[in-house]
Amino acid sequence: MESLRRPRIALVLSLGVLLFLGLTTLHVSPTARAYTSDKLPSISVPQIFSKPSSAIPPIIPSIFSPSIHSTPVDDTHDVISPDPKISQTRYLGGVPGHQVFQNIWIKDQTFYVLNRRRKTMPGMSRVVSGDTLWEVVRDPMDSTLRGAESALVMRGSTVFVNDGAKSDQWHFLSSYYPFIAEVFLGAVTALASVPAPKEMVEEVRPGIEVPSVPDRVIIPWKGADGWRDGEGMNELVLKGVVGESNLLEPINWDVLSSQSQDNGGWIFFERIVIADRWASHRHNPLSDNLNKMAASIFSRPHPPFFFTPIRHALLNHLEIPVPKARRDPQRALDKIPKIVYIDRQDTNRKLSSEGHKELSVVLGEIEALGKAHVGHKKMGKLDGRSQIEAVHDADIIIGIHGDALTNQLWMPEGGILIELFPDDSWLPTHQLVSDILNHEYIPIWNDRALSRDEWEKLSRMHGEHKLNNGEEIPLDGTFVRLLLEEIVQRMVSP
Repeated sequence: MESLRRPRIALVLSLGVLLFLGLTTLHVSPTARAYTSDKLPSISVPQIFSKPSSAIPPIIPSIFSPSIHSTPVDDTHDVISPDPKISQTRYLGGVPGHQVFQNIWIKDQTFYVLNRRRKTMPGMSRVVSGDTLWEVVRDPMDSTLRGAESALVMRGSTVFVNDGAKSDQWHFLSSYYPFIAEVFLGAVTALASVPAPKEMVEEVRPGIEVPSVPDRVIIPWKGADGWRDGEGMNELVLKGVVGESNLLEPINWDVLSSQSQDNGGWIFFERIVIADRWASHRHNPLSDNLNKMAASIFSRPHPPFFFTPIRHALLNHLEIPVPKARRDPQRALDKIPKIVYIDRQDTNRKLSSEGHKELSVVLGEIEALGKAHVGHKKMGKLDGRSQIEAVHDADIIIGIHGDALTNQLWMPEGGILIELFPDDSWLPTHQLVSDILNHEYIPIWNDRALSRDEWEKLSRMHGEHKLNNGEEIPLDGTFVRLLLEEIVQRMVSP
């Protein structure tokens, strides 16, 4: 027995020596070494700097996708018609707050669903809230559908915003992030997660098909008046994506749904995603726990690059050149990465003077050395088009937590978002959007980066008061130099 133990002991010792040597020879760039000193023994390169394990050829499934690689093609050939005799309603999928249907009617703020199997349809509270009603009809000859055969037909896909269905209920539409990054992005995600007919999808990369841009967005209820945010981003985005004539507001809806029209007030949707914030929070534990309406639909399988048609439509509308596609996740679009620093120093939530100065110096030196192009932007001073233009070809966005980081939507998929927080505070707001767009997300507390394991253990409003108490946010200049140099090196390395 003694002779059998010795080889095992020798093997364990050998493995231990190899592991020790491996740990002591981890790669640190020459520049990073130069900034590591006895005065700053706690600074180290976080594990987030690991390079993707494999290249992502554009013609095969990639890690850009959480699970699937194209929107499933719907091969059914249902006749699309307002005639209830031939148009059965199909529930296509989604989650409460972002539910997708084919063949559905609405009249007098009541949705009418025609299906003989009631149990295949979600209940009212899982789809709509407020004063909007939900009627499931089994018999196509039911008197409740009288007149539906004359309905105004809305062909293609529709994003129907039910927020504002109750006039005294706050709708959260009058801010950039809640509307565009939750209601609208959630609706687009829902459409990408369900089967679609061939004519409603487009190929964004070889072998990857995603839903085309929705045909229209409808904000029907008077309770949603005031949906425009102060900076005009909501209107700019929606009109830029679907076109001004395809953005229907309460005043337009009142005309279309009037019983004095030839359609008698009936409107029929070929394909619709119904967005409803209160339905989401009522039935989705994840959305409710994170206090983010779209968190649950973001967790559903969806194809990579599903947001590409939306981003391209907006850039084309604004006459901003569409950048080339990113070859691999977290790789530079070009030979030299582009960093955009979103500066909030003229607001109550800002970096300390020293932290801002050190970050500005680091960015200036990186640009002077030819390692990156740098855009230093005060988004509050820019109009909407200029904000989108500032990030449309970005590889890295860095800034303090705030609404301006919603502009990560317009950075090509697979970029990097660095979000700066006061120590011991964190909110999931922008991390959720980063994940759905396949950006790498790096939250910073002064001189360290939090790992996913760390931030996922924090509460949804962890230390939120520190973001709103007017205290300046510290940022260690040496650490941010290490961080950016390592990221830039990784983004351009072979």
